[in-house]
Amino acid sequence: MPNLSLGGENLGPLKEGDDVDLPRWMANELAKSNIVKVFEREPLDMAALAKIHWRECIPSSREIPPMQNDFYYKLRGLLKDLLQKSEHEQSIRADYDKALSQSKDIVNCRLHKILYIAAGPPQTDTTLQKLAAEERALYNQLCSIVNEWKRRVLSLEDEK
Repeated sequence: MPNLSLGGENLGPLKEGDDVDLPRWMANELAKSNIVKVFEREPLDMAALAKIHWRECIPSSREIPPMQNDFYYKLRGLLKDLLQKSEHEQSIRADYDKALSQSKDIVNCRLHKILYIAAGPPQTDTTLQKLAAEERALYNQLCSIVNEWKRRVLSLEDEK
């Protein structure tokens, strides 16, 4: 492949079989055009998902464990892969169902913890670094909503 420019980034020249580290967005765009095949360095598998599920769903824990920044991206990849495989191999369907159930549990447990910390005092960078990218965006939106709500319900201006 000759030089290729995408989003201000230049690639090439490359030949078939070359391994290249690319930003995820770029790799996905090139994969859509069948120019590259994307390989995850550390894909999420069923065993890793089970460990995360166990860690996240400990009853009575309000502490939010650290989560990889790209966890949800990898989770969607695992679910998509299992669903595609289950269409050809019925035995994989049970794995997909289990992974989907564990995923929902993880999302719900983390959501409750994020709601809890968003309703409290501002969090430290240490706590926020434990959140995946999507969770940080949710946390920021929730903080804005909660703070605006608190400001309104405690405002004396409306009673004049």
